[in-house]
Amino acid sequence: MSRLYIFDMGEVVILGVRTLGAMAAQYGLDYESFRADYALYDKPLMDGYMDPDNYYRHMEKKYRIKIDEDLFVKYFNPTLNVPLIEMVGKIRARGDRAVIGSNTFAPHWEVIFERFREIPINFDALYASHLMHISKPEPAFWRTICDKENISSYDDVYFIDDRQDNVSAAGGMGIHVHRYLGDNALLAGFLEV
Repeated sequence: MSRLYIFDMGEVVILGVRTLGAMAAQYGLDYESFRADYALYDKPLMDGYMDPDNYYRHMEKKYRIKIDEDLFVKYFNPTLNVPLIEMVGKIRARGDRAVIGSNTFAPHWEVIFERFREIPINFDALYASHLMHISKPEPAFWRTICDKENISSYDDVYFIDDRQDNVSAAGGMGIHVHRYLGDNALLAGFLEV
């Protein structure tokens, strides 16, 4: 039986995905308070129940500013993690499946595939929270992916993410987990490539 590897996108497959610091700087906002306020809207954005335009209207009202551009796109300038993509190729060459399982929302998802055509080519399937209407660390996120992949047991499921809360949640379900912190040698050992 083949194994299923679920890769997070941000800070794993692509690097440098953070936008909030630049958004706060553009408007002279205190980063920590801006980030705390954004956290109240993160889940509705990631689950696809709120669009960025609604969030920008919130920002305009709360901070008394005018927003006339898509800030999430303007400041979203990731790079591709090429060594990881090469490891994914080895996983697939031996007959295992490699999929993306990412918390994201529409503007970033669209930019990713405009810039990185390698991603849909190198992964067997792409699962985005805003399209699934469920985000990590909710257990239903992994259950939904495993159902779509026809996986009934987590014995052969492996999950790679940079966030400890997501790794802990998946691990608590019995999924094999690796917290990715940029060490490709450690990741290669986990992936057995």
